[in-house]
Amino acid sequence: MARSRAIAAAIVTRQASALAYDARFRSKVDSLVSRRRGDLLVVLEDCTDPANAASIARVCDGFGVPELLFVTSRRPEPAFDPCGEGLRRLSASATQWVKLTSYASVDDCYDRLRRDGFASAACVMDDDAVLLPATDDDRVRRDLLGGPLALWFGTESRGLSPAAVSGADRKVLIPMVGQVESFNLAAAAAIIVAETCRLAGPTK
Repeated sequence: MARSRAIAAAIVTRQASALAYDARFRSKVDSLVSRRRGDLLVVLEDCTDPANAASIARVCDGFGVPELLFVTSRRPEPAFDPCGEGLRRLSASATQWVKLTSYASVDDCYDRLRRDGFASAACVMDDDAVLLPATDDDRVRRDLLGGPLALWFGTESRGLSPAAVSGADRKVLIPMVGQVESFNLAAAAAIIVAETCRLAGPTK
């Protein structure tokens, strides 16, 4: 009888611990969700490097960007599944917390973004681009922000396609002062996402 009571008590204790853990986990998830930026998305066009994709997924999670969109518009196609298990492992499980969505064309992606009320900013080398990091915060907020925004990034070798650039409402650029012309894809995305979040301020 005493043994049965001890076993029953142990079961109750384990159940109580599991419930307490579940409550803490739900509380943590609720807190994370409340800090997500529903007004900012990241789009990668023709990203063929899973390491870059995984790094950018971690950037999105770290800055509260809820969704990472992949667009495949040119050959070669990515040698990895943007929504697969391999990317989850490479991203240190960041893709468990960031929604991954794939589109077969630039037009399909733009249709969805416009339907959801998002403007788009293309990361390109252009004289009319908004420079980030900003030197005039108020001007950049006026020129870049003002509503939901999708940041588009192309490949390191070819950049964004003409269709992706022509469909964008704005352009952004990181000015370089050294001998190399650009950062790698993941570094550029991290800088621009971080600066956009800083300019936008804390989530409401």
